[in-house]
Amino acid sequence: MTAGHDTAVLVVEDADAMPPAEVAGWLRERLDGWSEQDVRLVEVVAGELFANARRHGAPPYVLELLLNRRGESLVVSARDRTVGRLRPWRPAAGLLLVGALSARWGITSRAGTTTVWAELLFED
Repeated sequence: MTAGHDTAVLVVEDADAMPPAEVAGWLRERLDGWSEQDVRLVEVVAGELFANARRHGAPPYVLELLLNRRGESLVVSARDRTVGRLRPWRPAAGLLLVGALSARWGITSRAGTTTVWAELLFED
C-alpha cells in the first residue's frame, strides 16, 4: 500500500479458515516497504480487531485497510456478522490496547453486522 487512498480487503468466509499466522502474512504483503515499526503497529491493531471479530461474531469476517492520500493515517477495520449477546458490550484488554495505540477507534453496528475500527497515525 502506498499513498493515494489505497484500500486492501481480506474476506474470510469460514470460521476455521485463515489462522492468525496467515492473516499476519497477508498484512505483511500489503505493507511491503513500510518500516518495521509501522508494520508491527498495524499487525497488533489489526490482529486484535480480527481476533475480536472471530471471538464475538460470525463469518464472514472482513478485515479492511484504508490508507489516506498522503500516507499519514491508516484506518483498520474488522467486520463480522452480529450474533445475539446476553451481556452488554464492554471493551476488554485487547481493545484497551487498540485504544492506546490508535488516534481514535469506534464501533459501528448496522444491518446485522458489527464493525470495529481504529485510525493509526504515522509520522514522516
